[in-house]
Amino acid sequence: MHGIDLLNFFFHSGIPPPQLSTKTSIITYILAIGKPIYLDYRLGNDYVLYLFSLFYNQGKSMKKCLFCFCCLCFSAHAQKTDSLLRVLAKTAVDTNKVNILYDLGRAFWLQGNDSLGKVYCNQSVLLAQKLHHLRGEAKARLQLVRIENEYLTDLNTAYAHLDATLKIAKSLPDKSLEGQVYFRRAQLYESFFEKQSQVNQLLNKALQLFIENKDKVWQGTVYAEMALLLISDGKYAAAIDLMLKARRLQEETNDLMALRSTIPNLGSFYREMGRYENALACFKEAEVIAQKLNDERLRAYIFSQRAEIFENQGKYKEALDSYQRAAKIHEISKATQWLPRAYGRIGGAYFKLKEYGKALQYTHAADSLYKSQIDSNESLDHLSQINFGKIYLVFKQYKKVISYAQTGLEWAAGSEPPLRKEMAEYHRQLAEAYESLGQSQKALFHLKNYKAESDSILNNEALQKITVSSMTYEFEKQQQANKLRIQTLENEQLTQTRNILIGLSLLGIVGLVFVLWSNRRLKIKNKELKTKNREIEEALFKGQKIERKRVASELHDNLNTKLAAVRWHLEAMQAEDFNPFNQKIHSRLIDMANDVYADVRLISHNMLPAELEIHGLVSALQKLVEKLNVNTKTEFHLVADADQTRPPSQVEHELYNIAMELVNNVLKHAQATEVWISLSQTETQLSLTVSDNGVGMPTESQTEGMGMQNLQNRVDVLSGKLTLGSSPETGTKVSVEIPIRL
Repeated sequence: MHGIDLLNFFFHSGIPPPQLSTKTSIITYILAIGKPIYLDYRLGNDYVLYLFSLFYNQGKSMKKCLFCFCCLCFSAHAQKTDSLLRVLAKTAVDTNKVNILYDLGRAFWLQGNDSLGKVYCNQSVLLAQKLHHLRGEAKARLQLVRIENEYLTDLNTAYAHLDATLKIAKSLPDKSLEGQVYFRRAQLYESFFEKQSQVNQLLNKALQLFIENKDKVWQGTVYAEMALLLISDGKYAAAIDLMLKARRLQEETNDLMALRSTIPNLGSFYREMGRYENALACFKEAEVIAQKLNDERLRAYIFSQRAEIFENQGKYKEALDSYQRAAKIHEISKATQWLPRAYGRIGGAYFKLKEYGKALQYTHAADSLYKSQIDSNESLDHLSQINFGKIYLVFKQYKKVISYAQTGLEWAAGSEPPLRKEMAEYHRQLAEAYESLGQSQKALFHLKNYKAESDSILNNEALQKITVSSMTYEFEKQQQANKLRIQTLENEQLTQTRNILIGLSLLGIVGLVFVLWSNRRLKIKNKELKTKNREIEEALFKGQKIERKRVASELHDNLNTKLAAVRWHLEAMQAEDFNPFNQKIHSRLIDMANDVYADVRLISHNMLPAELEIHGLVSALQKLVEKLNVNTKTEFHLVADADQTRPPSQVEHELYNIAMELVNNVLKHAQATEVWISLSQTETQLSLTVSDNGVGMPTESQTEGMGMQNLQNRVDVLSGKLTLGSSPETGTKVSVEIPIRL
């Protein structure tokens, strides 16, 4: 077990890593303690282990404030490199190959294989130069700078890459690329005291270029970097403000990979300040991102962070649930290096819930798994060791308490620096165990040591509380200043809005007066037009009435007389002299002449019946029904109120014609024995319904027939509505609804 896996285990188990080589420069140490590492920051294996040893030696407060999780899915990166290698073998020597070489270099770097990462990035640079592919060359050079930033062993080469990339950026020109050069140079300078003064200058220069280029992704990256630098100086309030800016930009661009680190970082910052509600809110949002990215390790981390907050708040059941969820994820993903810590935390939560049997069970599981992974002669899991002591004190198994506590005390005292908090707990357990066994001298010795270590811890905690209080005060002061600034801006906006509203109101009043004046003129014009239209309609209707009278007179006096003469001549013929065939024709001709004579007579009488002119629609329909019942085999019924108020003359005539057309359709096609004509009236509507018990209408005739089109046209003239229902079982029902104003 080595490299990043060992780092992960040591970081979460609370066990100090073994001593490393002393050849590592003091510059690396400065980087280690001065620059927090967040989720998407990838380090080389051996370098990471050394950095962690330095982080560990800064004490637990430093560990807590850093979101240091080199928990990238290396198997996924391995799969990506295999795929890229297959693609590379088939790719021609062109700009696409430059990009694939770069992708391979970056993938190997993410996988932890920095040597191969540099090899492929250098190949990408050389091929890009050969093909004069400037953007590809610049991209590969910047990746080489990122790799060098982790080791700081060949700074001259890194600076040369930055200088070359800057020339490319200015020659293109490309402001975003130029900003990336300044950003990467700032990251290099962060590691050196003599260049610290230039870091913010470079970051601000990069930020300005990204703003000019409207590159929100890189703007967010710069703000996040600035925030992490402020955190290293203990300026939490200002750091949170910048991190919130980064978050807003990343949300606007939907940059989930950046948000994957920014939002959990915010949660860590808030937790350091004791602002648990803000921290929990951040972790809740981070969980959504983890689900979208299918990032189980991030979810496990979030559950662990929540659990620690719940534990600090005394919410042990909630803490237990979160620890168990984290452990479940590690079990499913077979991330055994994380399980000892998870099981130990679960055991601690059960102990606080006074479920001592389960506490012992999980502590044994944590201890066994830890020892199966780490040589017990090289390190010790203090979390499990302390849990054992607490549990066996409850069980009054004092010899076991002494055994675990003495072993743990030796390891804690031998660490560099000594683990004061763990030492205090071991002394407390030993004092209580020896006191219970009646060994007062030993109990007093450990009690004194416990008091001494506790006083030291209390002093440190008091100092930390003062620091946290100061940070909280600064944060709240910053929030108050932000609120005041927002309030000032809102007041200015309100004043501006008020002035705009006053101006708009004046314009609105002028506009309203103009609109009212225009509307009044339009109303007068519309009234005049309506009067003219009414006069034209009345004149047109009068003309139609005159024409109807003339046509009716022509039909009755001329055509009907001639039809009567034809009928008489046919009847005067000696049919008995005809052969049977001609006799049938003669009989048929007489029947047809009678039918035509009856139809013409009916049409001439109904084109403009006197009853309609004098007594109105109801009386005219009643007269029509009486005639129909005499001359046809179909029985007609009229349902109408004789006291109805007469509608306008045009409406009466159109409805009468509609009724005539519907009756004619029934007589020709319906084969009905009964027909009902219904006329009803309200203050706003006049309804005419004609229904029969006939054979119904074919579906196509209901919409496409000439008769229905004529009916629809008549109804449209009156701005009415035509409804038709028909089936072979129930016959046909046609309803006409006409709006009226009495």
